[in-house]
Amino acid sequence: MKRLILFIPSIALMWGCTNTSNKLDTLEISNTQRQREVCLDWYGYRIDTKKAINDLNLKIKTESELMTYCDFFKNVADTK
Repeated sequence: MKRLILFIPSIALMWGCTNTSNKLDTLEISNTQRQREVCLDWYGYRIDTKKAINDLNLKIKTESELMTYCDFFKNVADTK
């Protein structure tokens, strides 16, 4: 009986730690995925340069700088 009392909190603690780390990974992936989608929309002429820069919260001003930034996302595989 004493083992069961110690076993249940340890399982709950391990479950809580693994659950938290999964949430952090999901947030990081979703932010990268959002940036990728904005860049792909810009490449596909669905949004203009100013809107893409605003959506990505960049301090750049020219189209060539945006192209340099978005080159990273051009060949990145989907993370979903």
